[in-house]
Amino acid sequence: MSEIEYVELEEEILPALAVGVRRLSDGVRGLKLQVETLNKQISELKEESSKLARLLETNKRLVDDERRTMIEQYEEFTKLTSELLNKMQSNVKAVLDLELSSLGSKLSTLSNNVDSMIKDIEAFKLEEKERSLQTIEEVKYLKEEILELKSKINEMSLLIYSLELKLSEIEQKVTNNLTEVKLLMVSGARPSPSETS
Repeated sequence: MSEIEYVELEEEILPALAVGVRRLSDGVRGLKLQVETLNKQISELKEESSKLARLLETNKRLVDDERRTMIEQYEEFTKLTSELLNKMQSNVKAVLDLELSSLGSKLSTLSNNVDSMIKDIEAFKLEEKERSLQTIEEVKYLKEEILELKSKINEMSLLIYSLELKLSEIEQKVTNNLTEVKLLMVSGARPSPSETS
């Protein structure tokens, strides 16, 4: 190979190869940065899913507390009504038989209405429980998906790290090859002892 061909190799092919390797290395570093950003967003999504699960649990407790309150009010009302009827019957039974009958009917209707209300509350509680269980299952599935995605991202990060090491080795080899070519060109350009004599 002539000295001109060595010069062309140094000025065109090898520098272009070195530039290409550096650009590829920069691209891999950019990809690594994007993967780290995605991993941060996934951690935030996991935190939001945990908040949603806590909110569902809080709503369930509120429904249970409301139901207990209504049942306690109903029992108190029934107790007061019973005491009132007993007092009225013992004092003015003969005079108020007709009124008590009407009042008993109204109280019976009211009692039925309260029973119906309690049944509605029970049905609502069951419906809310089923909806909460379904949402909790969805949150659980989402958490599993997040963990799986995070595992894949970790694998990708390891792969990128390995690729960075390989690119560094290639870049070092290219640099070494350029140095060797330059040394060969310098030694090839020196005149031999026979030529000087």
